Amino acid sequence: MIDYKTLKHSDNGMPTWDAFLGPVLQVASSEKNWKRQELIQAVLDELSLPQELLNLRYASKYHDLVAPDRINWALSDLKISGILTSPKRGQYQITDVGKQVLNEYGLNITRELVHSQPAYIEHQNKLKNKKEIDNDITEDQTFELTEKQIKDWFDKQSSDLSEKLIAKLRSTDPYQFEHMMVKLLNEMGYKGTNGQSVVTQKSNDGGIDGIINQDPLGLRTVYVQVKRYSEKNVVGSPEINSFFGALRRKQADRGVFITTSSFTSDAREAAKQLNIALVDGEMLTNLMIQYKVGVQVSQTYELYDIDDDFFERKLQ
Repeated sequence: MIDYKTLKHSDNGMPTWDAFLGPVLQVASSEKNWKRQELIQAVLDELSLPQELLNLRYASKYHDLVAPDRINWALSDLKISGILTSPKRGQYQITDVGKQVLNEYGLNITRELVHSQPAYIEHQNKLKNKKEIDNDITEDQTFELTEKQIKDWFDKQSSDLSEKLIAKLRSTDPYQFEHMMVKLLNEMGYKGTNGQSVVTQKSNDGGIDGIINQDPLGLRTVYVQVKRYSEKNVVGSPEINSFFGALRRKQADRGVFITTSSFTSDAREAAKQLNIALVDGEMLTNLMIQYKVGVQVSQTYELYDIDDDFFERKLQ
C-alpha cells in the first residue's frame, strides 16, 4: 500500500495530478493489460484515499470526481511519453522505458521527468508544428473536441496555475505578501466604496497584519492576519486563539486569517466559534485567479452560438 499523505498534494489533501504518476506506473508494472477503469480503481485501492477525498468533485457543471480525473491526466502523459503503451483502445501496459523509470525513480516520478522523455518531446514538437499537422489532415479527416474535453483541459491548466501561484506566494517577501493579501481583499470588495486599507508596520503590529476600514469613518473594520507558511506548517487552534486575543484588544468583532498552508480541524472549529474567516492555500489561489490578483489573462477564446431571437425577430 502507498501512503497518499507522502505524495505531493493540494491543501485539501488530494494528491496533485502529477503525484499520481508514480502510483499509476507502480500499479501498471504487472505484465497484464489494464483496462482504463480497472487501472484507475486499482490505483485508488492502492492509495486507500479517505472517503471525503474519494467523493470530492470539481465545482463545475459536470461535477466530475477529482481523483479519477487526475489519474486520467497522469495516464495520458505516461502514454504520450512512451512510459506506458496502449496495445488496444482503452488498455494500458508498461513499456521497457517505463520499467527502467520505475526501477530508478520508484514513486518519485515528476512531470519534469515524464516531459523530458524523447517520445513526449517529439509529441510536443508535432503539436507546435502547425504546418506538419495540417499536412497530415486529409479532406475526410477533422479534429473534434467535445465540450467536456475542453473543460478538462481548462481544469488542468487552472490546477497547474494554482500550484505555480502558491509556490510563488511562499517565496515572496513576507511584508510584500501582506500587501498582496490586503489588495486581494480590496479587490473582493471588502474595502467598500470610500473605505481605506492599510498594512501595519513590520514590528509591533500587535498580531494584526492588515486593517480594512469598510467606510470612511472606520465604523466597520476588518482586521487581517496572514501567515506565509510552507505546505507542512499547518495552522492550529493556538494561532487562531492568539489572533482572537489581538482582535479583542482592538474591540473588534470580525477578522480574516489567511495562510498559504492549511488549517487543522481544531483551528477551523475555533474560528467558527470566534467569528474568524479562514482562507487556506487552495482557497487563496482560487480567489486570486477569480479576482485577477497576481495573475493575468494570457489568451482569450470566445464560444459562439446561434442567436435564435435574431432570426425569429419580425421586421418593423
